[in-house]
Amino acid sequence: MTASVTLTGLNHWYGTFQVLKDIELQIEAGEYVTLLGPSGCGKTTLLSVLGGFVQPTEGRVLIGDTDATHVPAVKRPTTTVFQDYALFPHMSLRDNVGFGLRMAGMGRKDRHARAEAMLDLVGLRDAASKRPHALSGGQRQRVALARALAVEPDVLLLDEPLGALDLKLRRFMQDELKTIQKQVGTTFVHVTHDQEEAMAIADRIVVMNAGRIEDQGPPDRVYREPASQFTADFMGENNHIPGNRISTGIETPFGVLPGDPAITAGAAICVRPEDIRADTRGSFQIGNAQLRDVAFFGTYCRAHLVPEQAPDIVLTAYLDAGRAWAAGETVALSAEVEDFRIFDAEQK
Repeated sequence: MTASVTLTGLNHWYGTFQVLKDIELQIEAGEYVTLLGPSGCGKTTLLSVLGGFVQPTEGRVLIGDTDATHVPAVKRPTTTVFQDYALFPHMSLRDNVGFGLRMAGMGRKDRHARAEAMLDLVGLRDAASKRPHALSGGQRQRVALARALAVEPDVLLLDEPLGALDLKLRRFMQDELKTIQKQVGTTFVHVTHDQEEAMAIADRIVVMNAGRIEDQGPPDRVYREPASQFTADFMGENNHIPGNRISTGIETPFGVLPGDPAITAGAAICVRPEDIRADTRGSFQIGNAQLRDVAFFGTYCRAHLVPEQAPDIVLTAYLDAGRAWAAGETVALSAEVEDFRIFDAEQK
């Protein structure tokens, strides 16, 4: 089972504080969407509105062709996987996964068969008789996922489901989630504040800021061509370079970049660390810079550099991990013109 989701005109207040502002969002059936943003941006409230746990002050929630705005959570074709998993410690995995089916009145034989099929989907069929305390964190997360999918929801909601896992296990479970979603075809809506997690699993990222949708699109587009300075800054690291509009483009401390005609005065220029080259082969020359410090990160070296032409700016660059870099050395820097993102300095 799967369904589309349509959110229109959503506004919500907690007292005098507006937590959701003019939300318009269409999610296609079978799509994996992540709601991404910092703490307090409204993403969890939006998920709660979709799940029926919060009644929006204004607006509509459609699941498929059905208006679910006033439908309580228990009667919606949605299930939610929470960060704490909420498994019953006294029940076997089979009974945990089949609990929702039991509440729906399904007979023991049928629900056990369904529960074991779901455990098989997440790779835990052989552990069906175990209890949750015998499992690792990643395995418990998979049981919670199996329990949510057992009732065949049209939309599965995931609220920071990987937040309690260590980095290696979290990355493994990102792959697992994406694989399982493709197998079952259910619409997934996943809340996270982790940019790498969002990019790893999502068909589409919805970036939220201060209760609004700031940007949305495929992960590569949102990362490489952010629609706003907020998105550019939130999606990974960025270098900020000041600029001003002149007749020939955008003037920077390192030269002139082609400029957006919509920018009439000050410009906020962003370039990612991986786009700064330690050579002169790029189409835009940053010039010589002194390497202030460098740290080895396995596949690259993260360095801070102070440009000779703008000593009040410190640039972050990801340099070749196969070369020995030393603090104090002078490095020639360049980048490609198309890798710079230019925003109006007044935009926040």
